[in-house]
Amino acid sequence: KAKPLFRCAKLNRALILKHALRPYERALFDRPEPHTTKIVFPYSPTELELGGTSVMIGEKRFDQLFRNAVGVNNSDTDFDADFELLNLLHEAPSFDPFLLREQLRRIDREPARCFFEISNADTEGMLAYVASEIEPLTNLAFGASGRRAEKLSMRLAEKLMTDDGAQLLDPLRAALQMSDAQYREGVFAWKGFLYYRWLLGKLNARHETFAASFKACRVSYAGRTKRSDIEALRESIMSRADSVLWRAGEALLDYDNAFAALARGQPNVLRDFLLSAPGRFVALGEAIGAVEHLHSLWGFRFPGKGAPAAEADELLGMLEEFDRMFAGAEMLRTDDAEVMFA
Repeated sequence: KAKPLFRCAKLNRALILKHALRPYERALFDRPEPHTTKIVFPYSPTELELGGTSVMIGEKRFDQLFRNAVGVNNSDTDFDADFELLNLLHEAPSFDPFLLREQLRRIDREPARCFFEISNADTEGMLAYVASEIEPLTNLAFGASGRRAEKLSMRLAEKLMTDDGAQLLDPLRAALQMSDAQYREGVFAWKGFLYYRWLLGKLNARHETFAASFKACRVSYAGRTKRSDIEALRESIMSRADSVLWRAGEALLDYDNAFAALARGQPNVLRDFLLSAPGRFVALGEAIGAVEHLHSLWGFRFPGKGAPAAEADELLGMLEEFDRMFAGAEMLRTDDAEVMFA
């Protein structure tokens, strides 16, 4: 309440999500795109099963519907500030908390940390991975090894992901030679790199299956020009997606090297890296988010295992959106990812 995300109270109780347009919703837009940002205002903040009203960014009557939903008692200054933030969320390729926190800092907005927690589902999925990643630090901070180190690492991973202020983590803070304030920021960055490595591993594992479906998609009702445009976009998107996955992996090597220095008795290297890390999250987060969005939206539209098929106009619209998304990725606007992350 002291540091809210939005200035309008109703927006702080709203559900904001990336939404793939259903066919019947396309008529609500002058220029419909495959996905938008949807804002749901629950009738009750404690009984979500009662439903609510919703509005989607970009629909024809968005301004009127949005003003009615948030209330007319808010000042124009508050409304404009929240509208700017909603547009930033809309343009973001994902609601990855590490990416969003840095993007908000760029417009001088620093809401409470609770808005940037990793979701419970992702936390549960990450625990085993995080435990294996931090085991070398467990050895250093607690002198544990073997089976004891594995069990302790799992306990520490759970605390690290859900309660980074727990006393059990004090030896980790001491091993990293951080003050309490540095540790709060450092742990947030640490979780960010663990999150990106975990997510990148998932994307790499399913990228081959996605690529096969993407390349095999059959096109109907396409003249020569449209078919040529579709093939050119398809080739460009695959090339950019492959490049993003490779460059993201290269960028994360910096974290690997800093963590390896810890095992060599140089905790200051990892400490300094983590404290300078958040500035890297925008490029890394939007790039990984772009590939995640590509995979998820394609899988949503073509859920079957067989070769997908689509009409030319629909497929062209999807591909143009994907192309714009990758064109805006900071990681792809440099010829040398290592230079950008140095």
